[in-house]
Amino acid sequence: MGEEGILTIEKTEGRRKCPKCNEEDKRMIHESLDKETIINDYPKMYGKKYRCGRCGCEWREK
Repeated sequence: MGEEGILTIEKTEGRRKCPKCNEEDKRMIHESLDKETIINDYPKMYGKKYRCGRCGCEWREK
């Protein structure tokens, strides 16, 4: 488990699903910018993090 309770998991093949409750519905998986993961300095590019709408679990993929 990472900082602030954000899980870091391996990128999976196929449909993205919650690592905690296995929710697969794309309407329930919310994507947002992860300002803690910087991909590129100039231009500034950030990674993504995901949150499950059912159980509230947050995670990022490597």
